[in-house]
Parts: sequence; C-alpha cells; structure tokens
Amino acid sequence: MWFLWFRVSALAFFGAIAVAAEVCGGLPALPPAGSNVLDDAADPMSFRLSVKPGGPAFRITVRSLLRGQSDAPVHAGDIEVTRCSDGRQVQLLAIMASQPIHFARTFRADDVNFDGYLDLSVQQEFGATWERRLWWIYDPASGRFLQNELTRALGQSGHNRYQFDSTKHVIQTENLMAGCPPLVARYRVENNHLIKVHEEIGRQSIDAGPGRPGLPAGIPCTVTVSDLVDETMRVTQVRRFVEGKPVVN
Repeated sequence: MWFLWFRVSALAFFGAIAVAAEVCGGLPALPPAGSNVLDDAADPMSFRLSVKPGGPAFRITVRSLLRGQSDAPVHAGDIEVTRCSDGRQVQLLAIMASQPIHFARTFRADDVNFDGYLDLSVQQEFGATWERRLWWIYDPASGRFLQNELTRALGQSGHNRYQFDSTKHVIQTENLMAGCPPLVARYRVENNHLIKVHEEIGRQSIDAGPGRPGLPAGIPCTVTVSDLVDETMRVTQVRRFVEGKPVVN
C-alpha cells in the first residue's frame, strides 16, 4: 500500500512538473514580421517573455476586445501575464485605446528603463507610419509589470521610429514631416523619469533674409535644434532644408 501511494504521488509530482514545463513551451518571443494590425479576426496570441537571462519567464497572452472606432479610450483589450514555471496567472493588464487594433501583433519587449530587465508594450494608436504605445515596466521586487511616471511619459510620445541606447541610457525617437529630414528627439532615463536632452522641431517654411540664394523647387523646412544646457533646453542651431536636403545660405 505504501509503495502504491508513493508511486501515485511520484507520478502526480512529475506530471505537475511536465505541465508547468509546457506552459510556455514552443511559444514565440515576438509576433511574426509583417503582421496585419487591422486583422478583423484579432485572435489572441501568446508569447514567451524571459525578462533577463536566467530570470523569471512569463507567458504573455494579448487579446483584443474592441471591434469598432471609439470617440475616447475604452477597455479595448487585455494582456494576461502567466508564470511559465507553474502556469499561475500573475496579472491581467487592461489596454485602453480608441482604435480597433490587433494588439497582439504589435507586442514588443524592450528594456526601456535600462535596469537589465525587459519591459513590455503594445500599440495604442497609429497612423500611416506613426504610432503611440502603451508600456509596462517589469518590477523585480514584486515580480509584476507596472506603469509609472516613465511609462506615462513614453505613452504621450508619438513617433515614426524609436531606438534604445543601453550604453548611454538614452531613448531616441524620430518623427517625419514633409520637406524635413527625420526630426530627432533624445531622452535620458534617470530613476524612471524621462528627461529630454535633444529636440528638433520642423516648420514648413524658410525665413527670408538678405543674400539668400535661390531655392530649388520643393517643400521648404526650417529645423530648430534645442539641447539641454545647464538643465535648461536652449536653441543651439537652426537649419534649413528643401525636400529634406540642406540649404546653404
């Protein structure tokens, strides 16, 4: 009888291990390239997110709920966070948006606060090549994904492209404007706060001035460059372009 009880217990124990091991088994880390964010089916998708090498791993399941345009942000989807180790749900994060997006196809994992742990995001709003994203930062102390001042600041920043410099702890975004080169903004991340250190603002005109050479045909652009100097943003340069090409005065 004792042997039978031990055998049943052992089978249950190793069966539980097998089930836990299968929670994230075979899941991709990211959606496939070229995914259609306007897919009407908007089926849920799951991903395996290991927040750092040798660190905790999670199954991230992203679902879309909104099927039509809304005048204001509503509960448009969910992100379910489940531990790979035991299959237990850790969190259910609400996605607030006004566009019917296939959020799972926009899922990304980046270390946005440069603490060595991957954070997660999905698209909240988009245009032709422009987007705005919702972010959650991984908090190793609680083992959960949280929103804070940094994620709120990032969520207010729309862009056409962004990249992270983990060496300098700098986030760079680019925005497009007709007639201008890509307009760059750079932010330093300190203590989960976003500090602007460089900004380029485009205006579709070139100020007249004495001795200005004849301009080529096309859309003119004046780019005002500002940098953080002594903790204050100051104009450091003004550049002029036509169709994205510099004009020499």
